[in-house]
Amino acid sequence: MLGLHGGDGCTLDSLLPLADLVQFGYRVVLYDQLGCGRSERPRGAKYYTEGRAVEEVEELRKALRLGPIHLFGNSYGGALALDVALRYQSSLRSLLVSSGFANLSLLVEEQRRLFSRLPKGIRETIVKYEARGDFTNPRYLAALDVWWRKHSCRLRVWPYEVHHLGETRLDYMVHVPQGLMKKRLKGWDITNRLGEIDAPCLIITGKYDAVPAKCVEPLHRGIHGSRLVVFPDGSHLQMWEDRVRFVEIVRDFLKRVSAS
Repeated sequence: MLGLHGGDGCTLDSLLPLADLVQFGYRVVLYDQLGCGRSERPRGAKYYTEGRAVEEVEELRKALRLGPIHLFGNSYGGALALDVALRYQSSLRSLLVSSGFANLSLLVEEQRRLFSRLPKGIRETIVKYEARGDFTNPRYLAALDVWWRKHSCRLRVWPYEVHHLGETRLDYMVHVPQGLMKKRLKGWDITNRLGEIDAPCLIITGKYDAVPAKCVEPLHRGIHGSRLVVFPDGSHLQMWEDRVRFVEIVRDFLKRVSAS
């Protein structure tokens, strides 16, 4: 299995629960995408295009001689996995998309709707400090924490790895030009192409996900034979919120793929 983490400064640490699959005989490969975590941060938008990201996934697969893979993507990583599937479908044994989406405009619209439900003071604080680029201000961090704990990870006590993700994301926001993710996917909508994907597909989401159900459901409708699993108490990081059940669901899916 090759795992693709989310965007805006996330790292492979967000996907570490996938390593639990090793005990069932799977090889799990995770990496920090360009500009994130321990990977290099070259300057210039040309290094952060969607086309380049897709090619990086395929080149990594070939360089490590992984052969046909089970490709897993969370959040933006799910969107990237879909693009990889459309270009290099012969490289896949299966596709697993957690909190993914197929239309950036729809995602932005639905996240604005979620954001509007936050208390007014929280919304105004987040908007104020993001406009200033003051991403380390304690007031901004406190306000952002409300959003994260509602839609990113709903555990009362966060594991170290999840807590660390917030730090790495802020570091990314400070050192990498803003808006690269939206520029990368500007006008991106592959909804009408989902029918081209014929690899076995598992789609996972949470009831309180930062990627709302309206963004996830088109994946299930568009990819023939896909399976949709909703965590009723989960949000964006279901693999941390209910690690045992998450790994069991993924393992059972992979077993069915192998059996077929």
